[in-house]
Amino acid sequence: MDIIQLALVIIVTLGFALLFGKYLARMIVYEVRPLEKTLGRVENGFYKIIGIDKYEQMTWKQYLYALLLTNGIAAGFVFAVFMLQNYMPLNPMPAFSGDLAFMQAASFVTNTDLQHYAGDQQLSLLSQMVSLIFVMFVAPASGIAAAFAFIRGFIRKNFGLGNFYVDFTRIIITLLLPVAFFSAILLIAMGSPQTMEPSITTGTIEGKSQTMVTGPVASLESIKQLGSNGGGYYGANSAHPFENPTGVSNIFETFLMLVIPFSFPIAYAHLLGKGRGVSILAAMVIGFGVMLILGLFHESGPSGVETRFGSFGTVLFNVASIATNTGALNSSLLGMNHDAIISLFVGMFVQAIPGADGTGMMTMIVYIILTLFIVGLMVGKTPEFMSMKINPKDIKLAVLVFLAHPALILIPTVVAYTTGSAESLFDKSTPLSFTQILYEFTSAAANNGSDYLGTAANTPFWNWSTGLVMLIGRYLPIGLMLAIAGSFTMKDRKEIVEPIKTQGPVFVGILVVVTFILTALTFFPVLAMGPFSI
Repeated sequence: MDIIQLALVIIVTLGFALLFGKYLARMIVYEVRPLEKTLGRVENGFYKIIGIDKYEQMTWKQYLYALLLTNGIAAGFVFAVFMLQNYMPLNPMPAFSGDLAFMQAASFVTNTDLQHYAGDQQLSLLSQMVSLIFVMFVAPASGIAAAFAFIRGFIRKNFGLGNFYVDFTRIIITLLLPVAFFSAILLIAMGSPQTMEPSITTGTIEGKSQTMVTGPVASLESIKQLGSNGGGYYGANSAHPFENPTGVSNIFETFLMLVIPFSFPIAYAHLLGKGRGVSILAAMVIGFGVMLILGLFHESGPSGVETRFGSFGTVLFNVASIATNTGALNSSLLGMNHDAIISLFVGMFVQAIPGADGTGMMTMIVYIILTLFIVGLMVGKTPEFMSMKINPKDIKLAVLVFLAHPALILIPTVVAYTTGSAESLFDKSTPLSFTQILYEFTSAAANNGSDYLGTAANTPFWNWSTGLVMLIGRYLPIGLMLAIAGSFTMKDRKEIVEPIKTQGPVFVGILVVVTFILTALTFFPVLAMGPFSI
């Protein structure tokens, strides 16, 4: 039965990735799509409303500015809703404190969805709908749009990276919204509630009554998984039976998390060569397989693991969630064995096996640039990528992308201990407590959102620190990667022999090995202090 689950997820995901990938490729190069005239009319209406010229091409700086402006407006709106929800209709709840509202606005707009509150207890129905569901479209659309611009940098010369507002609009209207809509219908059929009633009261088998929080759960759950979001309607997240009712929904939601990240290598193959795209896909699948094997090495549970999923279903879901930086969990992390926790750390450290919607593909190409640089040093040749020279500026930018991640994890972890904020959460310092603190900042820096601490971290220190880490961890790498794309748009395309062909089994093997070696050299000491010592 376990093998059937795994085979079903892989086959269905890769099958749909072929379709999604072809569609993404059309969107990247603005080719005609199915229903192009109808979609064009709808999109043109939005362009007129926001007052943009859809034919305007942006430099990487203009593209980044547009992305930051759009996300800033969305974050401000979410912050206001959280601060004013006690005045709003539909079962108003007490307003968030300023530090919690800041942290949660930063969390949702950065595609992290780390939660220091319990949604079913602290958010009103209106807040769940107009803040969470709204920004769960904004955040992944921004990441996918950035990936579109990044890929264009390798296929265009002196023509700009596209138009962020056009990409953003098209992604929401023609990709995320329709897929999320039909996914929500399927989740309703599987047992997730979708209602405007904030709660229902029903009888129990003991003859008593019980009141349960309800709302538009299915619509939030669909875009939560599809968009690499991860924030739960309930405090229990995807372990709650309303968010993830059965083993069938568990498999379906696993598919939703994986399909777009695995579609990007297919799109890449359509635009830049079948061999290159398939090689990137193979590297991602191998990395995901390593995570899964490590997670399944010892059985998880039974404590903290839902009986309706079992150990295998729990590990498969959680590994897929962390590998895609979704961050949804269908069990308690304390119920996972220590090998599975190490597996989750690896996924958050690498961020590209396959990574979040859009940003995972960008990060993988950064690893390719670093791999080509290292190989070039070994053979004494200037590194080349797709007939373009990789210059020192490109390498510096790629190294900054790589080094920013451990800095955002390790420095705040040290600060948490030196200020006493870490010890305040635990009676004594142990390998487990260190793992929990390390996991909190790793999840924040990776824009992942899973965590051990939950509402216990609702203090000014943890809210401000994780909020800042999430913002820097999202926008600094995107800015640096768009700068890399801008650099490549200026390069000459010449037929030059690469130090190693960026396709084929040899390249896949080298890419996987270099990626894991770089990760191990960076993070092994802290893993030895934490999960290795539990």
